[in-house]
Amino acid sequence: MQLEKFLTAAEAIVGSENVSREPTSGAPEGLDGSAAYGDPFPLSRPHRPGPAVRPDTVDQVRELVRAANRFEVPMWTVSRGKNLGYGGSAPVVDRNVILDLHRMNKIIEINEEYAYAIVEPGVTFIQLYEEIKKRKLNLWISVPAIGWGSVVGNTLERGIGYTQDAAHYKHQCGMEVVLPDGDLLRTGMGVVEDSKVWPLYSGGFGPGLDGLFFQSNYGIVTKMGIQFSPAPEAYTRILVEVPEEQDLAPLVGTMTDLMRRRIVANPPQLYGRMTLIIGAARRDPEIAKILGEHGNFARHIPHDLISKVSSILGLPAWCADFALYGPPEAQAGLLEAVKRRFKQVKGAKVTHETFNAMPGEYLRSEDVTQDFLPQSGVPSIDHALAFSSKEDGLWHNCYSPVLPPSGRELYEWYVRAKKITEDHDLNFLADFHVFDRYIISINLIMFHPSAKARLHDVQYALMEDSKKLGYLEYRTHISFMDATAAHQTFNNGAFGRFTTMLKDTIDPNGILSPGKQGIWNSTAKLERLGLEEK
Repeated sequence: MQLEKFLTAAEAIVGSENVSREPTSGAPEGLDGSAAYGDPFPLSRPHRPGPAVRPDTVDQVRELVRAANRFEVPMWTVSRGKNLGYGGSAPVVDRNVILDLHRMNKIIEINEEYAYAIVEPGVTFIQLYEEIKKRKLNLWISVPAIGWGSVVGNTLERGIGYTQDAAHYKHQCGMEVVLPDGDLLRTGMGVVEDSKVWPLYSGGFGPGLDGLFFQSNYGIVTKMGIQFSPAPEAYTRILVEVPEEQDLAPLVGTMTDLMRRRIVANPPQLYGRMTLIIGAARRDPEIAKILGEHGNFARHIPHDLISKVSSILGLPAWCADFALYGPPEAQAGLLEAVKRRFKQVKGAKVTHETFNAMPGEYLRSEDVTQDFLPQSGVPSIDHALAFSSKEDGLWHNCYSPVLPPSGRELYEWYVRAKKITEDHDLNFLADFHVFDRYIISINLIMFHPSAKARLHDVQYALMEDSKKLGYLEYRTHISFMDATAAHQTFNNGAFGRFTTMLKDTIDPNGILSPGKQGIWNSTAKLERLGLEEK
């Protein structure tokens, strides 16, 4: 009854056409052209979406939050819901209402001189790129592998791109946030009316609040400043290949040292033979034929078959893609430094290609031949085409711990995690994002839907092993948020006590995204544990 009252109120706020009483329609188009809400790769536990509401103004968001409090109806917030491998637009709590912000798609400002934009949560990377291209601005944005997602949503999840500004959360500057009671907050220098430095200086005056809204359920971000880089005069893309799996250690050690010395500015993307084999099988029917029944990823591909395909194609064990950006005079020296350093890595093969702007001009992203990954900041949905949410499609799930920037420690973890994955009859696909002082080490498990029942067991086994090594995920699927949060064990879980205290204080009714990142109100947490307060 309360839900029906809320939906009636929501129709009065956003219009009946922007309320979906069933989650089968209304979402931005996704895999296979679907407009349904939910997880395109659902695992064995139910996280079914409930009805959905779609505001297009900040005032509508505020009214919906007030109505949700009035009727005590929780809402799960999504910017666009394109969080593939982590749950899509599905909620932690089964049948929660989906607060879908994709209609809030205004680009408030793009500033070429200072290289920033202010956007609403419905703005996609593709939309922002196309607007920059349309205006012929000399700017390169950072984009993730699949460009249909929200700039705001990806940044709030600490998503990763491929240019110099790849750690998106580090380049966020200023937020506008609807709080759980419907109040409206601006962070940083946005506390000043008509601030001219809101998207320029993130520090503000007093406590910094922006971090409270990353991967949390403390507010709904309705505007965000995001900074990126001026277009360079020259761009050099570099590929380093090494022949043996154990070469991972010196390869990574060299790359992270080059980054700390500011010779390489964007995070190298590191991938192995499995990625290359999947790509080859999509392009070449003969390779697909060799893989045979193993090509659908329902089971682990045997090592001898991987070796056979690798031998036919002449594949390296590891590939690292990265780039140089800047004036041509600087590029030449930096490139020589890179090549000299990799001469110390046995068997390393370095190839490169340089693009120069005309004298007195800057390179536009679209003028660069596109890479396997968008290091030049041109978004696409090409990588999504490998997947399908259908029952005979290819699905994926991400296990994503953060490791030190050490090739030795990465290789140790890789060997252990690969064995665990294969012991569960699944395939380890390396998707490593190498930064100067840490590595986002994603085990991108691609699988046939028939294998989904094994995903929980492999995830928990990987989590337990990483815990022994002192590692934690930076991001996780909705099915594993509580389990991941349970590994925040310092001082008997002080972090969890603090996040619960904040939730109880600012969202006592538990209206916003209950359970996100394992954050619950204290009463809900007790219920989740199957307990009741006496």
